[in-house]
Amino acid sequence: MIAEILCIGTELLMGQVLNTNAQFLSRRLSALGISQYHQTVVGDNAARLEAAYRLALSRADVVITSGGLGPTADDITKRIAAKVAGQELVLFPEAEEMIRTRFRQYRKEMTANNLSQAMFTPDTTVLLNPNGTAPGAIVPMGGSKVVIHLPGPPFELEPMFIDQVEPYLLQRSGRALVSRYIRIFGMGEAAIDLRLRDLMAGSNPTLSPYCSLGEVMLRATASAPTKEEAEALLPPLLDEVRARLGDVIYAIDEDDSGSLARVAVDALKARGWTCAACESLTGGMISAALVGVPGASAVVRGGFVTYQTDTKTLLAGVPAEMIERFDVVSAEVAMAMAQGTRERLDVDVAVSATGLAGPDGGTPEKPVGTVFVGIATRAGARVLPLALTGNRERIRTLTVKHALSQLAKEAGKRVQG
Repeated sequence: MIAEILCIGTELLMGQVLNTNAQFLSRRLSALGISQYHQTVVGDNAARLEAAYRLALSRADVVITSGGLGPTADDITKRIAAKVAGQELVLFPEAEEMIRTRFRQYRKEMTANNLSQAMFTPDTTVLLNPNGTAPGAIVPMGGSKVVIHLPGPPFELEPMFIDQVEPYLLQRSGRALVSRYIRIFGMGEAAIDLRLRDLMAGSNPTLSPYCSLGEVMLRATASAPTKEEAEALLPPLLDEVRARLGDVIYAIDEDDSGSLARVAVDALKARGWTCAACESLTGGMISAALVGVPGASAVVRGGFVTYQTDTKTLLAGVPAEMIERFDVVSAEVAMAMAQGTRERLDVDVAVSATGLAGPDGGTPEKPVGTVFVGIATRAGARVLPLALTGNRERIRTLTVKHALSQLAKEAGKRVQG
């Protein structure tokens, strides 16, 4: 099966809205084993949208659209698809009732033009929307080809795709696909490729890399007539990846929503530990990452943002003479920040970060990117020195990831299968 993504909206072409829908859909389609060769973004122009539909349908089995399902004159997604299919739009009572229900829930008055959101071609399968007023649709386009309409807002599109479109696509494919997501921190893509190149050449199961800042994720996917048969194909591959990469693997999950922060929180919960952070260059980013994980209140006790030199003394109790002697960006101060925070907040583990994020402030002895991450437990303390490169945002983000990784390791986190 070949799919093509067609994102509709002039705001996307103008750069006013970041097109996260294409990224989400691409990742989900890849996980389903569905091929993609093209993506298109087209503005709210009838002629250009019609041409985009016809081109996409000429080379794909499934065309997935996002956006343009609203009630206004420039929402032309369904109307132009109907024209291409040679059909008229008709009112679907169940879609109308869904829209009226949603307006009652919002305690807003429904205007007449909202009825256009309940209109589809006669042979359409309507996808009801529990998170907005725009239903989606699966629209036959002749032969075996279909167009799948999804709403533009990600908080509407994503659950609709997962809950309603994915089961349809799996049923249509006649195969069961099972994936595991191997999350890696501490080894680059090139080194991973050298170790796993022969495994990445496999056809079933497959192994594919995806990179983000400081991390690599591998998706292992198996296909078989049944889910149980597909599941049985994965353990030998996962075991071999573990054997070749070792402890740079920090998690193996059934979905791709994992993160270092979640792994750290889970590790702390499993150990029964509490934690805190003392941050300088990251300015609260470590704490924010941790509390972004649901259930983090069970382990995160608090933290300090000690952005200026004297606040490290006032809040974390770092001796002023130590700062004067060793400099604020030093292993000694990072360790003292972690130790002082652990003691003052009475937690099991505390992490600290001090360094030079730039663009100014570097010296030949301590260039921009010099960072120290401290980690302190009731048994002792240690420091991870880092020599990071890149711009300010990159240095700060990598510092956060190193700090979270250290928290997870200190709590004894190991690979989960």
